[in-house]
Amino acid sequence: MPENRVELEFSKMPNATGGIIRTLFAGRPAQAPENRLGISYRATWKGGRADPAVLARYRNLVGMSDDGTIPTMYIHALVMPLRLTMMTHGAFPMRLMGLVHFTNRIEVTRPIRADETFDIVSTIEGIKVTEKGQAFDAVTELSVGGEVVWKEIATFLAPLPPGKRAKDGKPAAPKPEEPDWGEPIATWNVPGNAGRVFSSIASDINPIHMSAFTAKLFGFKRAIAHGMFSAGRCYAEILKTTPIESPVAIDVRFKRPLFIPGKVALHAIKDADDTRFLLKVLPKGEPHVEGRISKLQSST
Repeated sequence: MPENRVELEFSKMPNATGGIIRTLFAGRPAQAPENRLGISYRATWKGGRADPAVLARYRNLVGMSDDGTIPTMYIHALVMPLRLTMMTHGAFPMRLMGLVHFTNRIEVTRPIRADETFDIVSTIEGIKVTEKGQAFDAVTELSVGGEVVWKEIATFLAPLPPGKRAKDGKPAAPKPEEPDWGEPIATWNVPGNAGRVFSSIASDINPIHMSAFTAKLFGFKRAIAHGMFSAGRCYAEILKTTPIESPVAIDVRFKRPLFIPGKVALHAIKDADDTRFLLKVLPKGEPHVEGRISKLQSST
């Protein structure tokens, strides 16, 4: 096995809490050393089942009814402990705190029944150097009977301070034209405990989401909401008025943090066959999460 390759196998979903706590005090660098960029991690959980009680808590958190299937966006939370076993592993070369969940793509080919048994494989293959910092993709696949029915590409960034970012000499790309978002399709208040509730569902005890006190220890004025909690609530709201059938792809980009408690407004527009959405933080309207829901094109 290559020096930088790690294989992890589990018969049940691992508990990542201990790894997170150890990582907070491990003294890892914010940026991986150059000779550690070629890491390779693979974590596997076979014979998994969704916990009905946790599913119910997620549905209640994002406002979804029980239709007998596993909510598409919930699976991100379901697989979080498996992903964290890689990112908190003793040989992982960079600090967990400070990583930014930059973008996320989910592909689902069919609804997954809540009583189905599945296998999950999550991998990280190398760290890329970009002008903004170091980035890597955590790719996770959920399969039923050997068929991949759900896939996620979660891109994480270890950002450099603005003054240390590389300049490539190329002119800045023009910003895409902003659509007319119109009036919001929904507004809601995000309670101050939303971070703790989602953390308990995803087994992710990142201090910046837990309370104002713990968030301040890491430079935030208050706790911030998980971006994928916000994206999941957006998806649930859109489903109330827009039928979405598999196969589907959901692309999300995280813009600015949402400090909680807070209030947000969801805007959504049809763009050809796609649905674009933007979640704004009120009262100023700063963008928090932007996304697109589109028909998944066959790779064959």
